[in-house]
Parts: sequence; structure tokens; C-alpha cells
Amino acid sequence: MSGPALAETLAPAFPEDVEVAVVAFNARDTLPRLLDCVRESGAPGDRITIYDMASTDDSPAWLAREHRDVRVVRLPTNNGPDPGRNLALRSATRPYLLLLDADAYVRPDAPARLRAALDPSKKVGTTVPVVVHANDPATVQYAGGSMHFICEAINPWLDRPLAARGTDARDIGAAPGVAYLIDVAVAHKIGLFDDRYFIGKEDGDFCHRLVMAGYRLVEDPLAIVEHRSKPRSAWLFPCQIRNRWHFLLKNYEVRTLLLIAPALAIHEPLQLGVLIVKGHLGAYLTAVRGLLPWLRTLGPERRRIQGMRVVRDRDLFIAAPLVVRQDLVGGRLGGWFKRAYDAWLRGYWRVVRPLLS
Repeated sequence: MSGPALAETLAPAFPEDVEVAVVAFNARDTLPRLLDCVRESGAPGDRITIYDMASTDDSPAWLAREHRDVRVVRLPTNNGPDPGRNLALRSATRPYLLLLDADAYVRPDAPARLRAALDPSKKVGTTVPVVVHANDPATVQYAGGSMHFICEAINPWLDRPLAARGTDARDIGAAPGVAYLIDVAVAHKIGLFDDRYFIGKEDGDFCHRLVMAGYRLVEDPLAIVEHRSKPRSAWLFPCQIRNRWHFLLKNYEVRTLLLIAPALAIHEPLQLGVLIVKGHLGAYLTAVRGLLPWLRTLGPERRRIQGMRVVRDRDLFIAAPLVVRQDLVGGRLGGWFKRAYDAWLRGYWRVVRPLLS
């Protein structure tokens, strides 16, 4: 036995209650490997759907020619990954959805491991893998994520050895949207992804509401996904700034906002100053303009989100070293200042956390 027949024999059993959704934009260079990986995990072609975000490359034609059993849904415009993610969740025909970015290369046993870790009876709402660099699979790109009280993602395992992570599954507070196995019913209960965000904080917002509503986000380090590593472009700054402000106003308890206001009064001008020095004032102003229309619906959104709260802010946030692009940090002096600032934020959180409800 050889070729496809052997591959099919050796493939692990793909969970019967899981389907696969891939959100893609101009992904012709990554889809071949992604689909090879998904098929090697045992996923039948008729359970794989590509949600194409108005690609302008030849990926739709290539899919029609080379993967006729894979369903392709084309969206008319590219408004970021969340409209495709939400459409996938609304269209799901099985209880669980393996949601992948177009450059997420799953190991053959990853889907089965993620499904084994997703136990609804234990309030697990989503499971995630450890994400490693595709060009250096022994090194972690994302693992052990959480949310800083200042509303930034914490990634303590960035560029550390995968072997050091260990093999124990852990509850975490945030994970990148590279690869999620989602309980579809739970996703609907927490309101799906916020598809206004385009990109930046959209995955953290989903994870935060999941955990806030009393569900568990579990990371299985034996489930591995390789991911292409590339720095985010400066054109994303307006989205990241706007979405962070909206995240704060939408999700935080009022008492939390009041108690961290002095820290924000330092952090926000500091952020603005760094952006001005680096030539990104326009990004800041664009973020302000983008946020203003969203404020009109903030009241109803807050009531809905706070109404499903089970976990308080004091148990959702931490204070740990912030992840900041090196070009924004600068040289040795910038590095010293960042370490001092991280230490000050840790001290501030130690003071205010006991005062939260």
C-alpha cells in the first residue's frame, strides 16, 4: 500500500462532531500546505469550508481546480477575518468548529487532541493549541496568553523553547485567532466575534467574553500548530488603538475603569507620545475618528455583556511584561524604560486589585 491509500490508513481518526473552517484572503501561497495538513489530520474534504474574503489572487480558481470537494464561500468585501469567522459559526452543521487562519498548519493529531480537551461538562468552551514558528517549530510563537489590566495581550512564552512549555493542559485568558476549536453553541451565547474590529484585539475580545461568561479556554500543548511569523505592518495601528479603547469601554466593569483611570492617564499620553515620535500621529487620529460612531451603541452593548458576566475583572486580568514592537521600544534606553514601566504597572495592579469587586 502506498500513496494516498497509505496516507488515509495512517491518518488519525478525525472527530465526527467537528468541521473545519478556514478564513482566507489572498492565501494562494499558504492554502496548499494548510489543506495538506488538514487532510493529513483525517478531515474529509466535505467537512472543510474556505471562507474567502474577496481575494484578488487566483486562490478561488485554484481551489475550484485542485480541491473540488472543499466548499468555498466568497464574501463580497474584505472586512477582516471576523465576518468570515461569524459566518462559519452561523453555518456550522456540527457541534464543534475548528477555525483556522489560512497560514495555520495543524499537526496531524492536533484536531483530535483539541477535541479530547473540549469537555462541555467541565465548562470548556474553546480549546487552543500551542502555536510555534513555522520556520522554527521548536520555538513558541504563542502560548499561555492572558490579558493585562491595561488592555494588552500578554504572551509569556514568545520565542521560548517549546520543550520548556511542558505537557500539561492549562486554563488561559487569551489566545491568538490562529486556531480555535470552538463549541458553536457557546460562541453564540457570548455573541460571536465583534466583526467591526477588522483586526487587532478581535481574538482577545472573543476569548475575554468567553472566560468572563464562565467558560474555560484551555490550551493543550500536545496540540501543535505551525504558523508563519511576520511582523504586523504599521497600517494596522489605527485598528489596534481603536479596538483597544472599545474593548475597555465595552468589557470592563465601571469600578475597574475608575480604579485604573490613573494608570490610563499615564499610559494613553505615553502611547501617543511614542506614536508621534515614530511618525504615527495619523494612526492615532484615525483611531479616534473610528471610535466615535461606535459610542452610540455602547450602552446597550455594555448591558448585554455585563449581563452575562460570571467572572469579575479582578480574576480576569494580570500585570506582566507588555509585548511591544522592538522598533517602538528603541535601543538600550528604551528597553530600560519599558522594564521600569512594566514594574510600575505590576505595583499599581497589586494595589488596586484588592479594591475590585
